[in-house]
Amino acid sequence: MLALSEARLRAHTARLEQAGLLERRTAANGSRSRHAGTGLFFSGVINRFSDLLALDAQLTTARREAIYLRGQRSTHWRCLRRALEQLRNVASQDARVQAMEDAWAAWPGADRLHAMTLDALAAHEREADALTRAALDLLETLQKSTDRPLENERSPLQDTSEDFSLSCDARTEGRGSAVEVVFGQPSRQPTVSSRQDAEDGCKGGPNAARSEWLTKVGPERLFRLASPEMQFYLSGRADPERLRFHDFVWTAERRVLELGIHPSAWSDAFKAMGVDGATVAMLILDARRDDPVAPIISPGGYLRGMTRAWLQGHLNMMGSLIGLSERRRREEAL
Repeated sequence: MLALSEARLRAHTARLEQAGLLERRTAANGSRSRHAGTGLFFSGVINRFSDLLALDAQLTTARREAIYLRGQRSTHWRCLRRALEQLRNVASQDARVQAMEDAWAAWPGADRLHAMTLDALAAHEREADALTRAALDLLETLQKSTDRPLENERSPLQDTSEDFSLSCDARTEGRGSAVEVVFGQPSRQPTVSSRQDAEDGCKGGPNAARSEWLTKVGPERLFRLASPEMQFYLSGRADPERLRFHDFVWTAERRVLELGIHPSAWSDAFKAMGVDGATVAMLILDARRDDPVAPIISPGGYLRGMTRAWLQGHLNMMGSLIGLSERRRREEAL
């Protein structure tokens, strides 16, 4: 029934017996018989069943935590790579840039991440986050000193209009605008086939306008649209007006874990929508969980539905953002 050889079956039986999960009762000659009351008895498994269920849940949680941490490291790696590319162009001889390059080169490879303990992986993620933010800080400092706009950072000129629909509705922007590039109909965009494609898409194509959506909407306004839980994490990283695109991605991935969304659902959203679309989708989903009219019961199922709608060209995230803005206005008016 198990499609195992006799040798493998005996080996498994021995291991279960050593673990106290199985008792082997045999006659003097080693034979087993139902009539003689001998055979394999699983009372050990039955008695410890609740403990084994708890252990399985614990291991499942640890595995998902590890997947989440590796995903966070990938986010830092991707953002730091872009920041260092720009730093090389403007300050290649700066000792700080070289130190960051050396620290980045010392990061463990993806294969080593799988072998790290959960504590070690968490510590490395924190270090990677700190290095990425330091690189972004240096990039911003150089931007101010050279008075040159660096593409990894938002423009200092931001729309501060209180009319969200005017600044965010893609229909009011010209063809090829930053908002249309990020939030336009997916049927007009190339399909992103893998996470690596999504990462490489940062260099050009539909995802080239990496954080222009943040420039158009404004970090403070996007912060106001986020759920209280997401705002809690964002507030711990920077003041609302100082938030970067990287902060929103980091927070979205953290909420994926906390909402119990399966890693595959987030991975599918990332592959389909790219980092921009997946991040905003998570912000919308999280903010609508407690919607008084249609609360979200299954965040993972909802995210998968958003991904399907995106691939079919039916997902209107800009309309959802406008709807969240109207809801916030009504709540503040009460």
